[in-house]
Amino acid sequence: METALLIILPILTAGLTIASFFIARAAEIRKKGKDDGALQADIRCIKDLLLEMRKEQERINATLTEHFERIIRNEESTKAAHKRLDELTNKKP
Repeated sequence: METALLIILPILTAGLTIASFFIARAAEIRKKGKDDGALQADIRCIKDLLLEMRKEQERINATLTEHFERIIRNEESTKAAHKRLDELTNKKP
């Protein structure tokens, strides 16, 4: 009986050690996959936010361009009005 235990016990210990190794390895792989999935979701969220920011920046640039054009037109109109005023004041004796 003792001889059987001396043979079976190391074999059983080795089998349990190998099983524990594979179980821990599988759990580690699942955890790594879960972490990778979370990282990819975060990257996707950042990408979406950057795209939104780029679109907003384009809208702001379009608005600024429109404002610059309006300012230029107003300056030209003001210049023409001053020229007409100068002509009117110079005509009067």
